[in-house]
Amino acid sequence: MEGIANLCFSSSPLHCLHLHSEGILSYSLTQSRRALHLCATPSGPSDLPRFLASFRRVRLSGTVLFQSTSHGAKWKSMNYTLITEDLIVGSQPQKAEDINHLKMELNVGYILNLQQDRDVEYWGIDLNSIITRCGELGIHHMRRPARDFDPDSLRSGLPRAVSSLEWAISEGNGRVYVHCTAGLGRAPAVVIAYMFWFCDMNLNKAYNALTSKRPCGPNKRAIRGATYDLAKNDPWKEPFECLPEHAFEDVADWERKLIQDRVRALRWT
Repeated sequence: MEGIANLCFSSSPLHCLHLHSEGILSYSLTQSRRALHLCATPSGPSDLPRFLASFRRVRLSGTVLFQSTSHGAKWKSMNYTLITEDLIVGSQPQKAEDINHLKMELNVGYILNLQQDRDVEYWGIDLNSIITRCGELGIHHMRRPARDFDPDSLRSGLPRAVSSLEWAISEGNGRVYVHCTAGLGRAPAVVIAYMFWFCDMNLNKAYNALTSKRPCGPNKRAIRGATYDLAKNDPWKEPFECLPEHAFEDVADWERKLIQDRVRALRWT
């Protein structure tokens, strides 16, 4: 969800935020609208829940994700997308019944959760009941927290998160459900990094493969930074911040092999 901050709106109260493949459409109560582009690295709100709470409703491709009422804010339902036969990216499960759905309807065998404790607490999710239900149904629940709206946290967390994802896919006991809060920033970034590092794609191909199915704006620079961190460990290497804008959008075969070895070595760390 990192891609929808740092936006300037009119003073009229916003009624609905629509997310789609071209960016964001914001509707005021008077139904006037403006098209706004997704920002990959926002410098605006540092807290997704408070940003979303400024809208009465948030939609993704026609489905209501989030509803704000006088009684507080809540997610309407899970929203998810099948990216590959093995991989689903979506929003947070909210109750044990959601785990039943993931298991019975989608054959999910693994859940990779990118949320921090504060994300879970803000939305009032009983994570213990969700983890308990996962155990009862034979779903392996994994946590690799990354801070929302923080590209540096995402960059540093990507290798371990991808390590867990790659392990789950290699085990092959059901699909992997990867989620953060809205399933639009951290979770898709992890899946894109996995496809880039393990599926013989460059970053742009992996990015387009996911976002063409699930419109979102994960932080591409964080993925490039994590790729650099894994591929280059020379003490004299040039700092990532000094490299060209598109550096590490692709890697040589030997670099990909090195990345894969280093990611797999992180499985149990």
